[in-house]
Amino acid sequence: MGAENAALAVLLRRAQWLLDDLAFQVGAGHRDADDFEAVATVLSEISRLLQEKSPTTNSEGTVECS
Repeated sequence: MGAENAALAVLLRRAQWLLDDLAFQVGAGHRDADDFEAVATVLSEISRLLQEKSPTTNSEGTVECS
């Protein structure tokens, strides 16, 4: 696994953890602006990275990573 893939994997796991925590808090009736902001920031970063590094398919049908 390359450094870029490792960084993306870590960010995806962080988002998973933050979303799990936020879902629990919201379900319990707790809404914290800092938690919402943290999740929004991580999701924005993931969106940016996925758009930049999205694999593409070439004319031969082979997947290439940018």
